[in-house]
Amino acid sequence: MNPRIPALVAAAALMLGDGEIEARTIDVRLDRNPILADETVRLTVEADFQADGARLDVTSLHRDFEVLGQTTSTHVAIENGSQSVRTEWTIELAPRRSGRFSIGPLEVGSERTPALELEVLPPASTAPQSARDVFLEVEVTPREAYVQSQIVCVLRIYRAAEFLDAKLSDFNPDAAVTYRLGKDATYAKVVDGRRYRVIERRFAVFPQASGPLSIPAFRLDARVAEPGAASTMGRLFGEGRRVRLATQPVDVMVNPRPDAASTSWLPARTVTLSEEWSEEPPRLVAGEPVTWTLRLAATGLAGEQLPEIVPSVLPGARIYPDQPSIVTRTGAHAVHGERIQRVAMVPGAGGTMTIPELQVAWWDVEADAPRIARIPERTIEVAPAPVAAAAPRPSLADSPAAPETNAQSWQIVSATLALAWLVTIGALVRVLRQRRGVEPQSTDRSTREPSRDVAAARRHALEACQGGDPRAVRDALLGWAALVWPESPPRDLIALAAQIREEPLAAEILTLDRALWSARSGDWSGRSLADQLPRELGTEPSPRRRSTPTRLPSLHPA
Repeated sequence: MNPRIPALVAAAALMLGDGEIEARTIDVRLDRNPILADETVRLTVEADFQADGARLDVTSLHRDFEVLGQTTSTHVAIENGSQSVRTEWTIELAPRRSGRFSIGPLEVGSERTPALELEVLPPASTAPQSARDVFLEVEVTPREAYVQSQIVCVLRIYRAAEFLDAKLSDFNPDAAVTYRLGKDATYAKVVDGRRYRVIERRFAVFPQASGPLSIPAFRLDARVAEPGAASTMGRLFGEGRRVRLATQPVDVMVNPRPDAASTSWLPARTVTLSEEWSEEPPRLVAGEPVTWTLRLAATGLAGEQLPEIVPSVLPGARIYPDQPSIVTRTGAHAVHGERIQRVAMVPGAGGTMTIPELQVAWWDVEADAPRIARIPERTIEVAPAPVAAAAPRPSLADSPAAPETNAQSWQIVSATLALAWLVTIGALVRVLRQRRGVEPQSTDRSTREPSRDVAAARRHALEACQGGDPRAVRDALLGWAALVWPESPPRDLIALAAQIREEPLAAEILTLDRALWSARSGDWSGRSLADQLPRELGTEPSPRRRSTPTRLPSLHPA
């Protein structure tokens, strides 16, 4: 028997088997080889048949790689009436270390892929810069700092290719408070003859405990466009090359507060203390409130780190501090803190008032030496409170001697004018009473109607306090005070507090004034103010001064 016959029969069987037995092929490839240890590689497995639910088994890859993602796609093509089906698996791999690794064989159902060799070079931090498309750089200053002082950390991302997407890890050092400094800066820089676009991001770090402080590593996970690729299409279809970069942690030594520092520990680059008055130079009048503003500003400290700056006692005046305004701003290179304190000052009496020197001790971190910010002592003249006094009356004893005939003529003229004045006033009063229909014997209403008005104003103020609206309470209090003190009604709550005799009520009124200017005015409650109101003003107004005298002053006092 011819030995070629079985082979021919087998070939004919394959040709006549209606395609039931077909040769299957599987192709496997890497998009790059070699790669760096901080880069990723794309593995593509392509089969010229339909998988029919068969899965690609990548279990063996987990030993040397981190599998970041896997996609499966099926492609159907018809050519000259013949249909072909192709299945493709794409796996994104990140090497766990450098070295030479074998990929595969991998199983797809009952089929197996060929094996590949991949070389993983050391990470980009040890590779020449000009050979890297993307790399990171970290700068930390100073490397030795004081507790609660500012440390600046700068991250620079160099890229010679376009990012399709990028994600940076969070920056949260342990036992420290961090602030983002300004906005990201972008610029171009040439490194080893290659031009890079640089993204620079800055952070301020305030360590809260002494000892070693580790600035953690920054991690960048990005997808980089291949040279000449369309970035828009790359974003849509997930194309491009993925890179995963990380910096090395940076150690900083944090020293405790030095023994030469004062109790108020303020490690900063600069600290200034200044004052402002509602008028400059300040004009003080006894019993009249004036606004005194103190401002403490620091570079290298947050506003929350700054201490109180209001003196507890000011000789010769009452002081009512407002709620402080605490501000923290971030510049491109440092954190700037500010504490603004407004004080309502009411001088007690006319004369000379001395405001003692104010001091704030701080530590100059650049010179490593103690410093003091101060407002020098200041002496201010306080004018006496204005008094409504009658004009000085002429004294005949002080008048120069005159002939007796001139004195008699002057007395006659004066008596005649006084008599005419009395007659005119009497006639005017009668006319007014007749027009109003009021009889001379009717009861004087001036002592009753204001009383009812004050009582109504008091009820209105109490209702406003119960409603909790600080603006309504302010209006009610000023309306009430206008009835109680008609000749000198206070124009604002600070002036009203200065006229109150009882300190608890004055303090509650100033608390209301602070609430009106605070961003959290909705937290104010009028309950404490309502409890103090009846105790001070009562329901009756203070005695009013009559607008016209009950009798004419004598032209010739004894």
